Amino acid sequence: MTDRRFWLSTAAIWAGTCLLLVVIAWSAIVAWRFPDPDDQMRLLEVRDWLAGQSWFDVTQHRINLPAGLPMHWSRLVDLPIAAVILTLRPLLGQLLAEHVALVVVPLLTLGVVMALVAALARRLFANDAPALMAVSITPVCAEVLHQLQPMRIDHHGWQMAMALLTVYAVIGAPTRRSGWLAGLAITVWVTISLEGLPMIAAILALVALKWAITPSNRPLLVATMATSCAGAGFLFLVSHSPGAWGVSMCDAVSPVYLAMLAIAALGSIGVAMLPIKTTAGRLVALACVGAVALVPLPLIAPQCATGPFGQLDPLVRHFWYLKVAEGLPLWVQDLPSVVNTIGLPVIGLAGTALAVKTSDGDQRTRWIAMLFLLSAATILAILVQRAAGVANLLAIAGAVRLLHPLLLRARSIENLPKRLAATLGVFVAAAPGAVSGVAITSAAPDARVTAIRRAMGCLAASDMKALSDLPRGNVLAPLDISPTILLLTHHEAVASGYHRGATAMHDVIATFTGTADQAHAVVVRRRVDYVAFCPGLPEVLIYENEAPKGFLAQLDAGRTPAWLTPVALHGSPAKVWRVR
Repeated sequence: MTDRRFWLSTAAIWAGTCLLLVVIAWSAIVAWRFPDPDDQMRLLEVRDWLAGQSWFDVTQHRINLPAGLPMHWSRLVDLPIAAVILTLRPLLGQLLAEHVALVVVPLLTLGVVMALVAALARRLFANDAPALMAVSITPVCAEVLHQLQPMRIDHHGWQMAMALLTVYAVIGAPTRRSGWLAGLAITVWVTISLEGLPMIAAILALVALKWAITPSNRPLLVATMATSCAGAGFLFLVSHSPGAWGVSMCDAVSPVYLAMLAIAALGSIGVAMLPIKTTAGRLVALACVGAVALVPLPLIAPQCATGPFGQLDPLVRHFWYLKVAEGLPLWVQDLPSVVNTIGLPVIGLAGTALAVKTSDGDQRTRWIAMLFLLSAATILAILVQRAAGVANLLAIAGAVRLLHPLLLRARSIENLPKRLAATLGVFVAAAPGAVSGVAITSAAPDARVTAIRRAMGCLAASDMKALSDLPRGNVLAPLDISPTILLLTHHEAVASGYHRGATAMHDVIATFTGTADQAHAVVVRRRVDYVAFCPGLPEVLIYENEAPKGFLAQLDAGRTPAWLTPVALHGSPAKVWRVR
């Protein structure tokens, strides 16, 4: 197959996927119903920036009045969203341009991811047929599709794209060009979010091991480390005001992490230049560099030793951090989440191990590297569920190695119904997460899920219009619906689920789980004008279940204190009270 035909086929698969996703998500698109509050907050960040807020200022000023909510997000993810809006705004107006961006940007990101899957599989197989199968599997992977569906404009899709680009570079020829490409991808990846740092560490460890075992891989090591260090420093300087250059934050690239990266880069490059004769000697030298690279952490920012969430208030940790499923290990997840997370990686590990056994030469070396990286990604996904997207993407090639021969056998069956059934069976095996989720949901319908789906209507634009019609005010609402209120109304909110606003988060949680008198004290101190929530949403159910006599549970049961007046909202399931 020619290059042109291969990439046209890849583009056709992507285009068909986009059409199908738009059809499936059409009701959510029309209703402005987002997959996650982070997507709404991302659009707010872009909207505020285009309205004149500084490039360096990512504070959400309508939360936690009067100080605002300082965010730890990177402006890099805002760029493609802003580009689409600015391009279309003269023709469509602000709101419609935003609406188009909410659909176009995730689908373009999906296209980048599918192209990188194709390129990676092509490099591993040196054969276009299994590479196209890999492309076809990508959109049926539940963990991948969740992050790349319409309306999903948060940073996870770009993280996955940078992970694929990095892996594509480091399993290629060990040249300076490969190192430059890997370093640039790592730079963007870590700047977008520190969530990728453990996987980046695994990739850099692979690059270092390749040099330790085969010293001729030195150009790859030197170029990767130098580019990562220089690139991360450059992006930090251009995305932060000079006043922030000396402040070490635990949740984003900051001086402490740049110092650690600089030591690791300079140390690795220096060690690579030494005439160390043995593999053991090179490994010891690299281990020493790694140990020294950790020194800035306790010296510059000892508070970061426990991670960005180590200093959380106990109440916030219990009611928020430990309830965010994507940040928890796999052994506390439900069965569908477990299968979604590691179903495909398990298949991928088996197929990658088979590929190592049956290949030789450079191809075997690439598969060994993939086995190392997929193993690391799978372990990380077990420890933290949000790492599942990268693990599933890296598993696709291994799954194809296992399933492509079965597909060829299925397609050789002469009987048409049997051939179709066998072919479908192969693709079902490649999507264990999606299949198990449908099967479990169908077999055991959950009343709680039904209630949540009903309450999700409270987050649609048509329902929020009723709240928007009220005079502007400060709204005390559950953390997860505050971004909806900010995006779809002119109101302010007390807090949302972002850890830099932990003090305000504490006030919201304490208000809803405490007594009416305790709630009144917070309402007065915070100058709250309205109290609002959507009955049946997961966060609301958590408060009601853990504090059945708490303020929110009493409100939901119809017991209104004298200092609140119910507000009738026509056509919305939201419950709202005005503070007297």
